[in-house]
Formats: sequence, C-alpha cells, structure tokens
Amino acid sequence: MNAKDCLFFSSLFFSRLADQIILFLVPLVIFQITGSGALSGLAFFIETLPRFLAFPIAGVLCDILFPYSIISVSQKIRSFVLPLGLLGFYWIESVYWLMGVAALVGGATSFAMMAREMVLVQNFNHMHFNKALSYSSLADQLGMVLGPLVASVLLLYLNWQQSLTLCIFLFLLSDVSLGYWWRVGQSNQSVKPQPLPEALKTYSLLTWFQFFIRQINQGIKQILDLPQLLPVILIAFCINLILGMTLASMAPIYTGVFAQSESSYALLQTLAVLLSILILLLIARFSFDLYWMGFIAFIAMIMGAFITSLSQHHLLYLVGFLMIIGFDKMFSVFLRSLRKKLIPISNLGKSTGLLVLLNNIAQPIAGLIVALLAGAYLLQDLLLYTAVSVSILGAVLGIYLTVKIRNKRY
Repeated sequence: MNAKDCLFFSSLFFSRLADQIILFLVPLVIFQITGSGALSGLAFFIETLPRFLAFPIAGVLCDILFPYSIISVSQKIRSFVLPLGLLGFYWIESVYWLMGVAALVGGATSFAMMAREMVLVQNFNHMHFNKALSYSSLADQLGMVLGPLVASVLLLYLNWQQSLTLCIFLFLLSDVSLGYWWRVGQSNQSVKPQPLPEALKTYSLLTWFQFFIRQINQGIKQILDLPQLLPVILIAFCINLILGMTLASMAPIYTGVFAQSESSYALLQTLAVLLSILILLLIARFSFDLYWMGFIAFIAMIMGAFITSLSQHHLLYLVGFLMIIGFDKMFSVFLRSLRKKLIPISNLGKSTGLLVLLNNIAQPIAGLIVALLAGAYLLQDLLLYTAVSVSILGAVLGIYLTVKIRNKRY
C-alpha cells in the first residue's frame, strides 16, 4: 500500500474512531443522567434509525454524484452538528440534545459509509479489490476497537462534554486527510457518475422526490426478481433483532444489573471487536462453504442470546455478548458474499442501499422495543423472548432455504 492510499484509509480510521466514541458515550451518558433503561433504549432507537433510513437515499446519490464529495460533506456536517448539540445542552440540560446529535451524526455516517464503498470500487483499481477491502476492514475494525478504549480513558480525565469535543477534531482531521488524498492524484476515477437527468437540474423539491421514488422502486424490483434472496433477508432481520436488543440493553444490564464500571463496559466492547477481528482473519485464511458459514453464525448468535438473557453473572453475560457480536461479523460476510453472488452489478448503489436498510432496520426496532417495554419487563426477559421468537422463525426460514438450495442442486 502506497502513501497516498494510506491517506484514504487513515481518513476512514479517524472517522470510525469518532463514530465509536459517540456510540459508546451517548447511551452510557443518558443512562448515567437518567438512570432509565427505557430512555437508554430510546436513545439507541433514535441513534440507529436514521443510520439505516439514510442508506437507500445514499445509494441513489452514489450513482449520480462523486462519492468523494458525499464523504467530504458528511464529515463537515458531523463536525458542525456536535458543537451545536453541546451548546444546546449548556442552554437547556436535556438528554434529548444528545439523542438529536446521535441521530444526525448517524444519518451523515451512513452517507459516508455508502460513498466509501463506491470509492473502493471506483478508485482502487490499481490493487486487487479483496486487498482494498481488507485494508478498509482493518481501518474500520481498529477504529471500533480503539473507540471504546479512548472514550473510557477520556472519561477518567475529562467530562463527557469535553470527550465529545474531541470527536469534532477527529472528523475534521478525517476530512483533511481525505481532501489531501483526493488532491495528490486520486481525482481520476474509473467509473463516472451518471449524469443528472435534465428535470433534476431545476432543483425542484417535488422533482427530486419523484426521482428518488423511481430509483428506489427500481431497486425494489431488482430485489424482488431474486426470490431466493427474500428468506435470507428475513433471516438477517432476525439476526439484527438479536444484535439490536443486545446493544440497546447492554449499558443498563452491564453497568446497572451487574454493577460493572465504565472501564469494564469499555473492555466488554473491546473484547467483542477483537473477537470479530479474529473471526474475520480465520475467514480470510481458510475456505468455508458459504451456507455453512451462515448456519454456524446463526446458531452461535442464538446461543449467545440465550446465554445473555439467562446469565446471573457478568462473566457469563460477557461470553454470550462476545458470541453475538463476534459471529455477527461472520454472518455479515455470508450476507455480503451472497448479495454479490445473486445481485447484478448494474444499479449497485440503490440495490445495496435498500438491502442494508432491509437487513438492519431490526436494530432501531429493537431499541424501540426496549424503550416501550423496559418498564413492564426485565431487560433480560425481553432478550429471552426475542431469542425464543427468533429461534422459531429462523428455523422455519432455514428449512425453507435448505430445501430451495437442494432442489436447485438436484
């Protein structure tokens, strides 16, 4: 990897690091301020919903605009929203400022994530694409590992407002690194964006709305034309429901029910990401049958959900949590590989954006479930009900998918 490529991947690292610090701090701070597991779940819902709703729009924009421009605007928006939210909190002390900041930052992050995927396709044809993906995943995972650690260390010496201020500088540093990468020779991309239709040059809000609806309808039609993909989407929904319920409830359970410290909470997340990296390295090193990989990941996550829901000790909860987060990465590889295998390369942006939304919308729904039901049920009971329901639905869909695969082979 040359020095110019390092600029792009370092930009990704700084951006992911700032995102993870925010993801770590917001639910934790809200729970510490309010002591409410329901509000912590509501924060997770508000934080994650814009992230996934933005993907279809981001996918369409990546087909018609330069992805570099989308990333740069996203960095600037995030570095502008954070100080506004902090000033708002100083004006009126309310956790809803934090929720609003998390929602806006999350939405802008989705645009950057989708655009970075397109940049890898368009601007890294000088190296093998799998190699470019490995560098991208490494920068992304390092940011995820270091985010909770950095946030935990910052909270030892600074308050949470000062800790969030650091994220402003990280986003700006990411944008500077990206801009320099673009200027030193990467402005020539192999794939040009589609020209804007003449009707869109009028900048009419109604015209743009109709354009997005048409593009999204095209993506939906493309997905529906692949019936073997639909049960996989439903299984992915089940997986992400478990993941969402776990993430939405882990701060109240780990720091509340099990009375663990902030540093232990950070270590929990760090260990999960380290396990994810180990699993990704094993997948890269050895060859696994695609469908067996999906099956193993699904079973492991179901087992993890039962362990976290039934555990009476923080170490047992840690084991279940690691199984859920670690094998989620294996399932993501299975899902991404299957999408590449089944979906035509045309209209890549809009189709991918829709699939990310369909696969991950369960996470904000999980946060909403926690917010609405945490007062009536114990959080671990909610996890148990989710694990049972997902096990039954996943078994039915798995049997259906297995029959379809066998019929196709024979």
